[in-house]
Amino acid sequence: MVSISLGRMVGNMNKWEDEPYPWANESVNTNPKEFKDSVWASGDRKPVHEEPCYAIYEDKYPVKKGHLLFIPKTKDAPGMIGLCFQEAYRKGTEMVNEGKITGFNLGMNFGESAGQSIFWPHVHFIPRTDGDQTGRPKGVRRAYPDDPYQSENIKKTKKHKEES
Repeated sequence: MVSISLGRMVGNMNKWEDEPYPWANESVNTNPKEFKDSVWASGDRKPVHEEPCYAIYEDKYPVKKGHLLFIPKTKDAPGMIGLCFQEAYRKGTEMVNEGKITGFNLGMNFGESAGQSIFWPHVHFIPRTDGDQTGRPKGVRRAYPDDPYQSENIKKTKKHKEES
């Protein structure tokens, strides 16, 4: 099996001066070799659900309540990330059918240029409800524009506080 090595190792993830994300200043293993060493499994956080091949965790910095991460326990196995997408999709359709949400976004950042900061594959599940965005829904191209950690929203918040 070929091992893919991406990104930085243990340390501060912040390499940009204007980094808006609070997790960028945390000292974590950003490129674990085994699941047990990942930021999810090595800390005191407990999974919402766990199976032999994957685990589901609440996102530490959710863009919205219910933001989950489906995480395979094997790093370099494409079939396991496929399983995570499948299970995230199953969770979303069940929640829609039960009337708990009206839609959902699934996504994955692969590589630093795509915004990945923890270099272990994981699928983001973001539940959606009618009216949870300003204006018309944007879809995956801009799935959650009101993300409080996006730099333009931080600037808006700072400006609003200065004007108050």
